[in-house]
Amino acid sequence: MRTIIFAVTAIVAGSWTIDQATAADRIPAFDIVHDCTAEVESAGIEKVAGCTKEESDARNELDNRWSEFGASSKQACIGESSVGAGQSYVELLTCLEMSSGEFLASRRQPQ
Repeated sequence: MRTIIFAVTAIVAGSWTIDQATAADRIPAFDIVHDCTAEVESAGIEKVAGCTKEESDARNELDNRWSEFGASSKQACIGESSVGAGQSYVELLTCLEMSSGEFLASRRQPQ
């Protein structure tokens, strides 16, 4: 009986790990219009068009650079950028840059 329980636990844990690894292979699909509209309504700081442009620019940057980032960083950052009501490509890109050390390196270089 213990062997069966252990086997089932191993299968479930293994399939969860595979699902998470597969999720990190592709850029998540965020509804930026919905998220930007909600953000503008709650904060009222910027316009929806400005928010969607920033998010689209970040998505395009992720399209170009996705392969540069490690799978574990992708997993962690996808989770972090998807917390709460809003999902953000800007937050995802920033998280990935910070986890790779690129963000800090670019801040140290004289401009």
